[in-house]
Amino acid sequence: MNQFTNMDNMVVPDVFYDRYYQRRLPDTPKGYPNGWMSPNDLTLLYNAAYLSTGHVLEVGPWLGRSTTALAMGLRDRQADGAAPVSFDTIDFGITSANEWQERFGETLDLNKQNGRVADAVYHPGGTVAVLIQNMKDNRLLPYVSNFIRGDFIDCPISRKYSLIFCDTTHDDAEIERTLPKLAKMAGKGCTFVFDDVITAQRADLICSYLKTKRFVMSAQIFPQRKKFCKVMLVET
Repeated sequence: MNQFTNMDNMVVPDVFYDRYYQRRLPDTPKGYPNGWMSPNDLTLLYNAAYLSTGHVLEVGPWLGRSTTALAMGLRDRQADGAAPVSFDTIDFGITSANEWQERFGETLDLNKQNGRVADAVYHPGGTVAVLIQNMKDNRLLPYVSNFIRGDFIDCPISRKYSLIFCDTTHDDAEIERTLPKLAKMAGKGCTFVFDDVITAQRADLICSYLKTKRFVMSAQIFPQRKKFCKVMLVET
């Protein structure tokens, strides 16, 4: 029996759908940046940011596909009268093939995604520069407080967050490396969103580090589109 997924109050897809899909994902002037997140999962991020009550953190923005959804949620939240909050993003900010090899333990494939990954790595300033430009193109720079380049584990942030999106939970090793620090950065009632979580075993491992009240995987909300839904949302 799984430690968390069989608790009666944990998996309530309809409740999560009503809360985190109530607002439609907006369009953007230049479109969503290159990335792997589906429109359904971007919609969840957008609504989570709109509903946030305090500061927001993103770990692993890559080129800003998820960052765009989060920033638009904060933009629309503020437009509807809520006070501005801080939105911090942290990424390795790869600037060369050698750095890619060092960080990920694999050779940079110059043909990955039809060359778009290499284009971002070799762009002047690397991937963080592309991220910032994408936010500028979509008129969202005012809603991102800090673009931090480096390893999340080494980043000296003391702020507490009400919403944390983490894209560094691809395997058990990443979870065990990232979650202890991430848990310490959570404010009271923090909501977490994790990308690439599709198994009960991995969900249990993540929840074991958090004061989990309930959680859901987007594949449970959209079972007919399971292949395209892979984020996990945790309320604490």
